[in-house]
Amino acid sequence: MNATTEQSTPAGVMDASYAEGRRAKPHLAFRYKSRALNACNAYRRFGPGEASPRVLDLGAAEGATMAEVHRMLGASESIGIEYTQELIDASGPMPEGCRLVRGDVTAEHEAVEPGSFHLVTALAIIEHLKDPGLMMAQAAKALVPGGVFVASCPAGTWDAVSGKLGLHKDEHHEDAIDRSKFEALAEGAGLESVRYCRFMFAPVGFLPYLRLPVPAGLADGVDRALRPLKVFDPFFVNQLFVARKR
Repeated sequence: MNATTEQSTPAGVMDASYAEGRRAKPHLAFRYKSRALNACNAYRRFGPGEASPRVLDLGAAEGATMAEVHRMLGASESIGIEYTQELIDASGPMPEGCRLVRGDVTAEHEAVEPGSFHLVTALAIIEHLKDPGLMMAQAAKALVPGGVFVASCPAGTWDAVSGKLGLHKDEHHEDAIDRSKFEALAEGAGLESVRYCRFMFAPVGFLPYLRLPVPAGLADGVDRALRPLKVFDPFFVNQLFVARKR
């Protein structure tokens, strides 16, 4: 991620250009919509069954992903925590019940009532944190019993390849998160890991770079068809992690 000009801002925090890019560039819109759809699918499969859930989005940027999740789940309320006021100011109109607040995802926030959220998401942020365990502890504290935490991050190999090909700007990653690291972090936070999978099949995910529109639902259908065939594992560019509060 691009650091802001403030010296106190941690490496990896985005600025307003990130929000502008997600509105203007098809591949960035495709990526956040795909993450949102996978988070919703995980909630429907593993969540506590609340029809109109309360959602907490950690590292919400300008709120586009949170708004997408909010709409798809028919959420009663969604709160997004974002470190940078510049990104919050760059947000567009939000659905009713959605709001962004400034804060640190690794620390307590007055807007987050413990034990009151059915879904907590941390999409494309966990790899940027020096201590992701602190964020996961906050997620666990925010969840209702049986609530679901969903995180995503790039698969390490594809992240390096796409960077070398110039498909995304160089981004600051503190660590490469994989299944075993996530499961250890989940256990440390008092969460039970219930799902790991790869998503976003590379040939499909590349099409939006060519300005060829790909609905997130279509990409998800391709993922579901190919995922059981382990020979295709190396061709999925993202990882999805799902954990549940005991």
